[in-house]
Amino acid sequence: MARESLTVSECLSIIEYVSDALTNKGTESAVSDIIEKLRVSFGVSCVSIREICPRPCSLRYTYESLNDPTKVKRINETITFDEDVWEGVMENFSHGCYVYKAGGDQSAPKFIGRVPNAPMCMIQVPMYSGRDFVGVLDLVDFDEIRDWSEGEISALTVCANFICHYLYKLNLTLTETRTGNGKDPITGFMSFSAFTEMLDEKLLEMLDGSPIAVVYMDIHHFKLINETYGYRKGDELLKIASRAIYEGASKHAEIIICRAHADYFVTAANVPEKAIPFFDKFVQEINEEVCRLLHESCPDVRIRVNTGICYVRDPKTTAATAIAHANLARKTAKKANMTKPLVFSDEMMEEIKYHEYLTNELPKAIRNHDLKVYYQPKVNCSDDTLYGAEALVRWQKPDGSFIYPDQFIPVFEKNGNIEDVDFYVYRQVFKYIRGRLDAGLPVFPISMNVSRVHFQQDNIVPYIKSLFDEFDVPPNLVDFELTENIYMNNFDRADSLIKYCRDNGIKVSMDDFGSGYSSLNVISSLSIDTLKIDKIFLKHAELDDNDKAVIESIIAMAKRLGMKVICEGVETEAQTEFLKEAKCDQIQGYYYGRPMDEESFNRFVAEHIVR
Repeated sequence: MARESLTVSECLSIIEYVSDALTNKGTESAVSDIIEKLRVSFGVSCVSIREICPRPCSLRYTYESLNDPTKVKRINETITFDEDVWEGVMENFSHGCYVYKAGGDQSAPKFIGRVPNAPMCMIQVPMYSGRDFVGVLDLVDFDEIRDWSEGEISALTVCANFICHYLYKLNLTLTETRTGNGKDPITGFMSFSAFTEMLDEKLLEMLDGSPIAVVYMDIHHFKLINETYGYRKGDELLKIASRAIYEGASKHAEIIICRAHADYFVTAANVPEKAIPFFDKFVQEINEEVCRLLHESCPDVRIRVNTGICYVRDPKTTAATAIAHANLARKTAKKANMTKPLVFSDEMMEEIKYHEYLTNELPKAIRNHDLKVYYQPKVNCSDDTLYGAEALVRWQKPDGSFIYPDQFIPVFEKNGNIEDVDFYVYRQVFKYIRGRLDAGLPVFPISMNVSRVHFQQDNIVPYIKSLFDEFDVPPNLVDFELTENIYMNNFDRADSLIKYCRDNGIKVSMDDFGSGYSSLNVISSLSIDTLKIDKIFLKHAELDDNDKAVIESIIAMAKRLGMKVICEGVETEAQTEFLKEAKCDQIQGYYYGRPMDEESFNRFVAEHIVR
């Protein structure tokens, strides 16, 4: 169903808001507020501004507002078009705005950038300074189709003209920054925007084949320095670090340096191919000098520098891409606790592409039910009868092959899309239970995993409520499993979910107990039904005395707290017999059954007596 257009008065109100914002606020904050206002007022998924940059046939994202806070804004990403495509874009803009609606007579546009799927509708409003094209205002919706009325197009055109006028003044300020005025007040380095622009120019001048090394670094534990010694001391240390970086890096010809933000620094320099094998050692020496000087000022803080390096050999590479690659290498080094610089590799690039592939394919996989819910049985220790099951997810591609959970779940937990996966699994489980109830078949509790991402949005409880309303499933047939790290890192929000579940007769379990750092105080203060012992304690087919002692203690403690106990990862008869003797309540593992699809699990249920 198409979205209704804004009224004339609503359009005039938006124009008035834009005019007032640009008159009464600082330019950058005003533009950010304006595109947020446009996104909400027009009810679209994304509003962004892309400005022309020195790279030919290129636009760079400078502002963006997204309706999904888990998605990453594309600020400073540059899109470079083929010359014929660029000419076509300019031809379209010469006639006014470019308007697209899915299902019309236009072919779907190739929307370049990190987006989950093709747009359902969009409008692109060109911005001109005199006769010069300087950028475009994009409004994109990935969820709904709409027609853009003449009043809306006129209002957006006026808004784009206002924004363009003020961005022109802002760009003049950036030009002054590049010539020495308005530098970073703490370090004296150029701004990140000016650095990006200058790096784009350096990349275009790579005519002699000499690579450009982009180095991205941060000072580990700098937040602790600010909190311990105060921000004035932190600024003093940033000055010390910047001098050390400059003095070390300036030994290299034509180096450019900026402070990206906070304690993050980026440098770039031409490095002859023959010098590349030694360049990381050169960077390491600078890092060690920075650490030495900072340690002299803050002897109580363990200081480390994390660094990523990207060697750029292709002049078609944009500054934004090179910086992003160096930053990815830095993050990888930081995660691995590496003290030496890490060079961006093709393997990292392949990993990025694979992650983007998974992210782009997920909406289609959900729509086509390529995500399959598998069920792993939980068995009562007392009599080997079926107690229930845990719902797990598998991704089966159209060709029958599988993408396994360890390949996609960590990716989606990182970018926030795990919420879509979990909600899909929840719906399928509720539908499965409802189907068995309607058919008069035996039913049993099914547990589902809860990701930490849900506690960033506070929308898991409303979604669970909607499923109960839709499927009318008895609450005692549903169990939500939260890992112990979720309890530790999101205690208040996790406790809120637990309270809702307990108040409504829904079971809650602590999953993977023993794999993290739960304290007895936390466990005793949570009203959970079941403690699930992690399979880490069953690493041996024949348990040794230490493992047995720990498991027996956990079971005894849980029972004293009024909890049931289930142990996962059980694979052998010896493990099973021990758990029965230790009075464990349920067992889950390959010994009784692997995760199986719905049809196989139904057969398994038919062969067992349900509790």
